[in-house]
Amino acid sequence: MASPDEKTGAVDKVALGRVLGFLPSVAFIVGIVIGTGIFISPTAILRGVDGSVGWAFVIWITCAGVAMCGALSYTELASSFTKSGGEFIFIKEAFGPALAFLRIWTLVAVLGPSSVAVQSLIVAKYLVTPFSGDCNDEDYYLATRLIAICVMCLIVFINCVSVPASSKLQTLLTVAKVIGLAVIIGTGLVLLIQGHTENFKDPFVIRDFQPALLPTAFYSGIFAYAGWDYITCVTEEIKKPEKTVIAMFVSLTFVTIVYLLANVAYLTAMTPDEILSSGAVAASFSVRVLKNWSWTIWIFVAMSAAGNLNGLVFTRCRMFFVAAREGYLPEVMSMIHVRMNTPLPAMAVSIPVSIILVFVSDVYVLIDFLTSVDTAFTVITVMVIPYFRWKQPDRPSSFRVPLVLPVIFILFNVFVILMSFYSTPVRSTLGLLTTLLGLVFYYFGCVWTNKPVPIQNAIDSSNRFLQKFFLSVRQEVKTY
Repeated sequence: MASPDEKTGAVDKVALGRVLGFLPSVAFIVGIVIGTGIFISPTAILRGVDGSVGWAFVIWITCAGVAMCGALSYTELASSFTKSGGEFIFIKEAFGPALAFLRIWTLVAVLGPSSVAVQSLIVAKYLVTPFSGDCNDEDYYLATRLIAICVMCLIVFINCVSVPASSKLQTLLTVAKVIGLAVIIGTGLVLLIQGHTENFKDPFVIRDFQPALLPTAFYSGIFAYAGWDYITCVTEEIKKPEKTVIAMFVSLTFVTIVYLLANVAYLTAMTPDEILSSGAVAASFSVRVLKNWSWTIWIFVAMSAAGNLNGLVFTRCRMFFVAAREGYLPEVMSMIHVRMNTPLPAMAVSIPVSIILVFVSDVYVLIDFLTSVDTAFTVITVMVIPYFRWKQPDRPSSFRVPLVLPVIFILFNVFVILMSFYSTPVRSTLGLLTTLLGLVFYYFGCVWTNKPVPIQNAIDSSNRFLQKFFLSVRQEVKTY
């Protein structure tokens, strides 16, 4: 077993190593952020502003600015807390274990497994649809589900076997999705040069504005830029964590430019009304412009979703790993495989649930229920910055963000959350109640320490069995 930690110089120790350099970090951020949002979100954003092209670009740019404010805020937190775990660690250190546990609860119970299931289904659908022909609905359903499970298991397997392999896979998938977007952008620029500018006339005209649709537009923009926070989940595996701020800035700047150019490309070939009627803008664009070669865009979108899936599996399991190491999840999830030096138990434990959810037709609804809650926890995380500026003004940090940036991020997202409760009160309330249900598990697992002997023995026996099954042990080197 090779040494995992360059700073300790230890050899033959079981631990997660610092293997992510600057470019792999950028690849992870770009690869997770550019998922399927840019191929789908333009429809929802246009709908939220009644098809106004100019205001749609305003939302794209606004969401990019807000994302940058949040990303730089998370970077300061990552430089202050040297542990991996991202939001869990930040919230726990500032506001206590109960709130931090609720964050983990939403991810372990619902968002984690359902996100993996949804991304796997998206990969499968974009791989199958171009070649399905006159396939009947039942065969299409089974084909997409089986391919989704195969994709999911393959990516989890790679992440379980080797951290460098999963890093290289992420870089490969990121390059593939950038190539796909380059094809769209290049085609659009050619059409623009040829004079297809009619859809950019009177860009700020709104015919029938509906305020209730505005939160959906902003959520779609936020969704398109989501994922920049995941890199803070792997702080202990980054070779030079102090360069995370540069990786964040470079990645989000690149993504913003690509998104704006992609929207310009869409509008050179499709009218706003055509985009509004499209379920998948990139697919409609490819059919119209690339014709017989349109299947290539479907493949690129599938690889884009696969990159997002790989990033999800890689980063989220680190948060579970750290939460278990801190004593808030089952002990076995804090263990590392003795030969492969990967947090195999933390990855493998949630996969059965994701496989089951692949066959649940309403799996997308599970994510919708917790969208407001997910945003709320992001706001709570960023609130750690002003809180510690007040409580611990001398707290060491290699990077400090201007306080106005986290304030902008907080105010913007609070507005979106309030608008969400206004427009979809039942769904948002159910998400809140689902989150509060986690307090029952927090009491059972963390507060109730003097459990009856039979219950404690059963817990210990389960941990020992799973430890042997996964051939894993506790981390032998302190990496933070």
